[in-house]
Amino acid sequence: MKSFNRFIAEANEQTIQNFVDFAAQELGLANTPNVRLVQVRENGMTTASYCPEDKSIRVVSGNRATFDICRSIAHELVHQMQDECGDELDGDTGSPCEDEANALAGRLIRLYGGSNEGFYEE
Repeated sequence: MKSFNRFIAEANEQTIQNFVDFAAQELGLANTPNVRLVQVRENGMTTASYCPEDKSIRVVSGNRATFDICRSIAHELVHQMQDECGDELDGDTGSPCEDEANALAGRLIRLYGGSNEGFYEE
């Protein structure tokens, strides 16, 4: 599942893995995607991207707080949920697909942060 790398401290790596597991369960995903952290943006991505072809997520981790990395992961996990539900993925700003991903990502971060002391300090 994971493809975390030297860009994240070991303690934060475990937090990210725990968050991915938590969010995948909260969203009722059939499959937990491979999450790959990258130091800098690749191929026109913003801070993260979901690839529906191989159900993978890439997330920029360089110079970002752990909770912010997790928020990006949550956003992309919502896109996987939408994909699994057969929704058409539309990445345009303001599209129902993007608005739902933004809203649910924020909710997931707050739920996880509320029950994991120190999450926002990592």
